[in-house]
Amino acid sequence: MSDHQPNTIVYNRLYQYGIADAFVGGLYKGTLPLEDLKRKGDFGLGAPDLVDGELTMYDGRFYQTKATGNTAEPDGHLKTSLFFITFFKPEIFFSVNSRTDEKSLQQRITDELKHKNNIYAIKVSGKFSRMETRAFPPMEKEPFLPLSSVANTQNVFDFSDEKGILVGYYIPEYLNGINVKGFHFHYLSEDRKHGGHVLAFTGEHLNIEIAEMKSFELETSKDDNFQNFRFKTQGHEDLEEIEQRD
Repeated sequence: MSDHQPNTIVYNRLYQYGIADAFVGGLYKGTLPLEDLKRKGDFGLGAPDLVDGELTMYDGRFYQTKATGNTAEPDGHLKTSLFFITFFKPEIFFSVNSRTDEKSLQQRITDELKHKNNIYAIKVSGKFSRMETRAFPPMEKEPFLPLSSVANTQNVFDFSDEKGILVGYYIPEYLNGINVKGFHFHYLSEDRKHGGHVLAFTGEHLNIEIAEMKSFELETSKDDNFQNFRFKTQGHEDLEEIEQRD
């Protein structure tokens, strides 16, 4: 656990605040100020307090894409309940010049990952002929419903023919629930006016930079909402059998 004190920069260590299963289960209230996250990295993504849109951190600056579609830098006192961040130092570089979509690019990236059960931070920059993103509206009434129950309230945005970047991560299967398995990207346009959680895209002349995470730091909230949250039982029969055997 961290006490949020200033520390020496450690590149390519993923710091995660919050648990994905708790967030999608309705724990939307922010408990960590964004300004505290600057001690943990310069590249990341997450959710704003009470989910008014999406959060992206790039080059050490935060951007909030609200449900209205507006993207701007939020106040540092804004809090988050879920965020993934690292000091990004890429080690793998390649380009895809031909037109490609998100599935094809994900497969191309997967081919470059030597250790499929490790965590990777990924930056993609270039021109996108089409970009589809989403952002959820503010959650206003308690008790908050699970995110799956309010999926029809999300706003979807379509952008075309603009340059921008994807900020994202690849998370292995065994961390699903704690984090979100597979690829997870947020978008920022070059002029920083557009953004959101990436649903689909088509792009070309894309430059890909990848950093393999060397370690993983997890911190959770000490507030009552998190401590009293009831997680779903995970099925690990083989492990339980071994642990309970005489």
